[in-house]
Amino acid sequence: MNAARFISFWTGFCSLSLEIAWVRLYGYVNQSTPQAFAYVLAIYLLGIALGAQIGKRVCQFPQRQDIEKASVLVLFVGAVVAVMSPWAFLGSKELALDELVAPLGIFLTAAALSVLFPVTHHLGTPQQLAGSDVGKGRHFSRVYIMNVSGAALGPLVTGYVLLEFLTITQTFAFLAAVIFLLACAAGCLYGQGNKLPMQGSALLCLGLMLVGGYWSWSDPHALARSWAITQGEAVVAVHENRHGIITIAESQVTGIQPFIDYSVYGGNVYDGKVNVDLERNTNGLERLLALHVLQPEAKKVLILGLSIGSWLAVVEGFPGVEQIDVVEINPGYLALARQFEAQRSALEDPRVRLHIDDARRWLKYNPQEKYDLILMNTTWHWRANISMLLSQEMMALTSRHLTDMGVLAFNATGSVDAFYTASTVFKETRRYQNFIYGAQWDPFTQAQSLQAWERLYQVTVAGKPGFSREGGFVEKYAKVPFLKVEHVLEELDRSPEVIRDDNMLVEYKYGRK
Repeated sequence: MNAARFISFWTGFCSLSLEIAWVRLYGYVNQSTPQAFAYVLAIYLLGIALGAQIGKRVCQFPQRQDIEKASVLVLFVGAVVAVMSPWAFLGSKELALDELVAPLGIFLTAAALSVLFPVTHHLGTPQQLAGSDVGKGRHFSRVYIMNVSGAALGPLVTGYVLLEFLTITQTFAFLAAVIFLLACAAGCLYGQGNKLPMQGSALLCLGLMLVGGYWSWSDPHALARSWAITQGEAVVAVHENRHGIITIAESQVTGIQPFIDYSVYGGNVYDGKVNVDLERNTNGLERLLALHVLQPEAKKVLILGLSIGSWLAVVEGFPGVEQIDVVEINPGYLALARQFEAQRSALEDPRVRLHIDDARRWLKYNPQEKYDLILMNTTWHWRANISMLLSQEMMALTSRHLTDMGVLAFNATGSVDAFYTASTVFKETRRYQNFIYGAQWDPFTQAQSLQAWERLYQVTVAGKPGFSREGGFVEKYAKVPFLKVEHVLEELDRSPEVIRDDNMLVEYKYGRK
């Protein structure tokens, strides 16, 4: 076995795998903002540059055995950094040093393994060719292609396999274990395994690995739970897979009849509530109910984004609904939704058809499907990749899936540009609270009457009437106006702009700073 090529492959694999792990962790901590990926990438590249410079100096050692010994020691250091840096990042949170420790951890992770890049190429050139150009390129290229192959395979295996079956906490520990085993293998291949200093380094590294591994496997969701931003609510459930991290937090709702409610967070940002009681409305359900007011004859409904399933549980209570298609990219939501009675019942409704897929892809490959109502369960307008849901192209795609009397609704989360973008696609658009409604006809004029809102008394939840006549909730919701886009534009101190796939307007230019 060629030791240099073997080490080159696995250092490439582990280095890029750890970059994916840091993108997941740092992105989660920063609530999935698009800048998080760019930040990790920039720090990682700086670490690679410094590590390569250190590796260049290592290659200048006079004795080949010294270079081999240094490469093994670097791998031991890399293993310790990989397993301990996320915990150091977490520990710095209480000291308010996380903004310093995070880039340091990312930087050291990249630097430690990139030291081996020039070293493996140097060791991969036979000594008899050291002073000759003949054959040198061939040996260099073989080491290089192994490194590139490992670097290409690492993100695929980590992104699609490791993060699907391991938590982010366990992923760091697993990759650190791979680096540790690589160091041990390198020590044996280079004939360093029987040297006392190398054995001592291995034992020290193993001890630190066991500590980090114990922390990681005794509480596999430790990093996700500890970094969860839940506004003081206690985290009671965590689900991690390759699509992201979902947390559920418990809160006590006070009032005349106190009760326990649950908040859902996807990617560490608020997704909604579990509660589907229309009178104990903690979930802004009136925005959803407005769809029944606008199109009371709806038979086919499409929901893009299941989340915890609360909106599905309400929509299935709309009178006359015969079919509900739900497209959800993250199956983790289904597992969590089934823990709650109303949501589990909604998922088992024979009218409901679940599709685990990307919403945009599903719409593209099912052009024949037309719906009376389309509800996009969109997240915050400043999150990474949200332009794929709020763009003019996406609005046009959903419009083609509406019937002649169909209505689209989505949560703009306060983005006036999202409202304006919808108005460039639909003939009629309105905003009700922070929801945007679009249609190629006018469903809004008739919705101004109280009589239209009284249809909500026919809506049921879990087979029971959603509203009592004495509550006055329906009358309250009927008083909230549907605003035209020109009224909302007055809120801006600039001209509105159209969100497109290629400008990522709400993610960067007008995103969260």
